[in-house]
Parts: sequence; structure tokens; C-alpha cells
Amino acid sequence: MAETRYDLSRWHLLVLLVITVSLISSGLALVQAAQSMRSLHSELDQLQTRQHRLMAEYSRLLLERSSFASLQTVETVATQELRMQFPQTIEEVVP
Repeated sequence: MAETRYDLSRWHLLVLLVITVSLISSGLALVQAAQSMRSLHSELDQLQTRQHRLMAEYSRLLLERSSFASLQTVETVATQELRMQFPQTIEEVVP
């Protein structure tokens, strides 16, 4: 009977050891997952900030492009920078 008690005590100790190791490894996995989630969230926040900056720059560039495409701007650039001017007389060219 003393021998069966010794075997039973050993078996309990082995089960307790397995449960303890499982609990510790589960806790470490949880800590690692939480750290990974914090890291990914931080990266997401940085990428969203960059996206907002790029969208603001894109909007500014669209506005700038539309202002450059206006007829008045084209005429100003043609006369001042390219020194173009309207002809004095208009002639019709017939092929």
C-alpha cells in the first residue's frame, strides 16, 4: 500500500509539473502576443499619420494643378515668361 501511495504521489507531482509548465508557457505567449499587438498598433498609427499627410499634400497639388490650368494663368505665363503675343494681323491660310 505504501508503494501505491508513492506512485500516486509521483503521478500527482508529474501532473502538477505539466500544468505549471503549461500555465507559464501560456502566460509567456500572452505577453508576447500583447507586445506584438502594441507594436502593430503603433505602426498602424504611424502609417495613418503618414497617409493623412500624403492626402493633404495630394489635395494641395490638385488645387495647384487646377490653378495652373486656368486660362488666365496660361495667358500670363505665355506673355511674361515665353514672351508670346497676339499677332497684329490674322491671315487665313488656304491649303
